[in-house]
Amino acid sequence: MRRRTILIVEDEDAIREGLADALASEGYEVLAAADGPSGLHHGLRSDPDLIVLDLMLPGLAGTELLRRWRADGVETPVLCLTARGLEEDRVEGFELGADDYVVKPFSLQELLARIEARLRVWDRERGLVSKRMLHFADVTIDFESKRVTRAGAAVHLTALELDLVAFFAEHEGRPVPRARLLAGVWGDDADAVSRVVDNAVMALRRKLGAAHFVSLRGVGYRFDRSPTQSGESEGV
Repeated sequence: MRRRTILIVEDEDAIREGLADALASEGYEVLAAADGPSGLHHGLRSDPDLIVLDLMLPGLAGTELLRRWRADGVETPVLCLTARGLEEDRVEGFELGADDYVVKPFSLQELLARIEARLRVWDRERGLVSKRMLHFADVTIDFESKRVTRAGAAVHLTALELDLVAFFAEHEGRPVPRARLLAGVWGDDADAVSRVVDNAVMALRRKLGAAHFVSLRGVGYRFDRSPTQSGESEGV
């Protein structure tokens, strides 16, 4: 599968460069623009998978970029990143075609999780998640049919548990903080707390094998397709 491309349109050098480094470390291809006109060009010509857009830009305002992209048929998801956090500003962005909205100052972990969540929605809308399969140990998961087997026997996973496994698989071998899991899987569910994550992971450990979902004390969890450890908690 090709690497995803994220376009960052942000005039503050520190934010643009820091976010570009963080996205590159997550495996994304990154395009960057520091003003409205160059951002408009990249959005129309570079076909990114997602755009992170500051609304206060030199040359052309982010709202004008949104309007022109949508008018020209650009359906790419746009996540607005801005210091303008008033309700009317968010409403204006959504009315112009924004898909999500993050207010500065922001949590990098939350922003990355929102990007991943929005890309999964975009994939589903384009039918790109069909026929996805995951195999590890004696477990097989067909995300299209939602059929799960372990050692040949059917295993029932809830829709949320399937989303959680998919999120873990996207971050295989890397520590995933609870906050990142909450934002990436539960999204804006106000009732979701860290304990909800722990209970959901406990269910996966019971159903699919504890050794694959390693608890990292004080941090979160790590998914290992071929674990060398017993799956018990690890100190960090």
